[in-house]
Amino acid sequence: MKDLRAALAEHRLVAILRASDASRFADAAMVLHAAGVRLLEATLTTPGAPAAITALRLALGEDALIGAGSVREPSDVDTAVDAGAAYLITPTVNPAVLERAAELATPVVCGALTPTEIDQAWRLGAAAVKVFPIAAAGGVAYLRAVRAPLPDVPLVPTGGVHLADVESYLRSGAIAVAAATPLLGDALSPGGSLPDLATRAGEFVAAASRFTTVQPPLSQGKMRLGAPNSHLS
Repeated sequence: MKDLRAALAEHRLVAILRASDASRFADAAMVLHAAGVRLLEATLTTPGAPAAITALRLALGEDALIGAGSVREPSDVDTAVDAGAAYLITPTVNPAVLERAAELATPVVCGALTPTEIDQAWRLGAAAVKVFPIAAAGGVAYLRAVRAPLPDVPLVPTGGVHLADVESYLRSGAIAVAAATPLLGDALSPGGSLPDLATRAGEFVAAASRFTTVQPPLSQGKMRLGAPNSHLS
């Protein structure tokens, strides 16, 4: 699949997989993929996430981008890349994480909130900037306010993004949105409904697809699309 920024611009939606364990990640990911979701994030705060990333890369191949979320330390970068993560998502701006990711040619969607943090993340080489937690900060109004002086920075609002919000965020200039609980619901819990997930995923994809575009590649957003590696061995 193409580089990360182009994939965000084309598909406009990232599904966040976060749970008490990763036992349902594969089932949920297959439902999401069948509904048209092509960017998935498995958070490293979930026990078993690295193994799930490896399994999903093998199962979905080049037809999806499997990323690692909650990347906070350079060691997390190594763990994620060794598992086969095609991109990384952070909750905060840690220059050491961005430096290590650059060494491994792995693109980062860097978490930030204030204009200063967003600008710092972009200058440090992020492929895009995750504006988190967007709902708590003011939602669409906040996105518009920070985007006005930073129009060149591709922003991915995250945190409390519901189906009804997707169109407003994308119409306001976000390159994509990322959704966790409003999209996944109870699907990652034992006994959670996968049919309900399929319905929600179809609705999210339909809302996002109305804004799909194709953008030129961004040099700092190049993908690592090879098989999971072991650079630390």
